[in-house]
Amino acid sequence: MRKKTVASAASIITAVFVIIGGYFYQDANKADINGKSGTYSSIQTLEKVEFPDSLIDVSGEGIEPFGYVNVTVTKVTDGDTFHAEYKEKDYKVRMLDIDTPESVKSGVDPQPFSREASDLTKNTLTNKTVKLIFEENTKDQYGRLLAHVVLEDGSFFNAIMVNEGYAISVFYSPNTLLKSFYDKLQNDAITDAKGFWKLPESKRPFVKNKKGKYVASYKNSK
Repeated sequence: MRKKTVASAASIITAVFVIIGGYFYQDANKADINGKSGTYSSIQTLEKVEFPDSLIDVSGEGIEPFGYVNVTVTKVTDGDTFHAEYKEKDYKVRMLDIDTPESVKSGVDPQPFSREASDLTKNTLTNKTVKLIFEENTKDQYGRLLAHVVLEDGSFFNAIMVNEGYAISVFYSPNTLLKSFYDKLQNDAITDAKGFWKLPESKRPFVKNKKGKYVASYKNSK
């Protein structure tokens, strides 16, 4: 009789764990589909993309057209923006050719995958030395440096963000030298349903506008 009681108790405990496990699995899956809880990826686990040196002829060191500088990242604002120190001066840097979901924009709720993109940038760049490579226009209208970001191991961080579905590619003339390069990365990310591309279209932070161009979903709804 005691053996039957123990076996019965064990069966009940097992059933409880199965039910609880199923609940958490469904809950996690639901959160993922709604874009509210993705999984942060370490840079070490992501596919490496190298900077395409053959497409940009870097002239030499300096904040100048087609120049480069080595800087120390001091603070990350969000997925595509950070502060860096160069020759004891602070600069705000906007990563060139990409746009990540908004996480800190005034008047805009944090978008799906904004936390994941921001966390990846923070954990990869903060307190690290990186190389900034410029194209023709070195600054935007806000005075921010516009730069390609290359890590110490040669990885091209801007491109990794697009390749993993944490950013879309965007281009503003005259800084368009890498358009074809990025088009392939983005198309592959869409095909492979990486990052926010795995979400239902209505949940994505970027959607196509009437011209067929990807824009932030909050802009397209206006």
